Amino acid sequence: PQLPSRRGWSEGPPPSASSIEEVQISEDRLNEFLQAEVAFFAVQSPQSITLRQILDASTPRRAARLSHKELPIRFAQRIREIEELPGWQSSTKLSQVHQMYWQSFRDLRLLEPTGPLEPFTEVVKEMKTRMRGVIPLLASGMNELQHTQGFSEHQINEWLDNFLLSRIGTEMLTSQYMACVSPEKGQTSIVDDACDPKSICEQAGKHARRLARRHYPNLKMDVQITVESHDTQSSEEANRLRFPYVPQYLFYIMVELLKNSARATVEHCAESSQPLKERPIVVTVAADTKQVGIRVHDAAGGIPFNVADRVWSYMYSTLPKRDDATAFTQEGTPLAGYGVGLPLSRLYARYLGGSLHLMSMPGVGTNAYLYLKRIETEAREELPTSMSDAI
Repeated sequence: PQLPSRRGWSEGPPPSASSIEEVQISEDRLNEFLQAEVAFFAVQSPQSITLRQILDASTPRRAARLSHKELPIRFAQRIREIEELPGWQSSTKLSQVHQMYWQSFRDLRLLEPTGPLEPFTEVVKEMKTRMRGVIPLLASGMNELQHTQGFSEHQINEWLDNFLLSRIGTEMLTSQYMACVSPEKGQTSIVDDACDPKSICEQAGKHARRLARRHYPNLKMDVQITVESHDTQSSEEANRLRFPYVPQYLFYIMVELLKNSARATVEHCAESSQPLKERPIVVTVAADTKQVGIRVHDAAGGIPFNVADRVWSYMYSTLPKRDDATAFTQEGTPLAGYGVGLPLSRLYARYLGGSLHLMSMPGVGTNAYLYLKRIETEAREELPTSMSDAI
């Protein structure tokens, strides 16, 4: 293997082959070098990126340069976070996650950052495929440590929030690069500077209804989901609300909220022998010049006070947990059973400066409130904090 440099891609042409110095080393020596690299990058400070910066990284080389600068820091810090967990090596699942991050870090650091982009593209593709199973593995692994190491639920939630917040950041960087390399429908960024929240809510509603039909095959009618939009800046349909955002993140959050409301509505109507049409789910989209607000209202009986706080816990689920990474990635967001949907949705909202809240009345229903930054320079990613004292 050859030792790489710590420089990133430049806008100029790559150096000639004769100017690149090659150093051959043994595998053991390479691992020592990479461990030193992890130590070096783990103490660096990642850059808090705004949506504006993602939009500006609109060419493959610019996106590659941003990713190559940020990803080693973020991967190294996550490797260290796992290694600082007492007993992590006793968990097969956490060991798998550690290996995923180690392999991704190794692949990145063995790239020649001044060369052509094709090798970097292949590394990013492999990395994204490799990381698809991280979330269920982490949840199961931390559940194991809760029993073997005596971690409190609060400690685990804080650790997972921190870890997964970083994962969202690396996901955005790699997705932005792939969008530049392989544009879809002319879109060279994962950020849509004219994101239509009403349209995305409608798409999420359709997806939630499909999930409900799959989960409850004996349903005689679909769950009723309506979407309303109120923009203080314009009342005309042609000028309906738009703002810069990552559509796939908003879609994920809305599917999670709507599938939870759909499931609660179906079960509440079954218990009360009421038709579904009498318990509609209403999504309301509103905005001012600074923020976009989305409310999801249901009349599905609400959440009991004694479990209201636990809905944000990764260790809480109303159905048995499923330990199937393949099914998770193929289905996207199953109707229930992982216990990570709501806390992960809140992280996606927090990631770019937004927030997600629930207000529930037991016996009546639940309102979920999602707030998102409307200005791309203010929508800045929230970075993980040091977790050395958390566990």
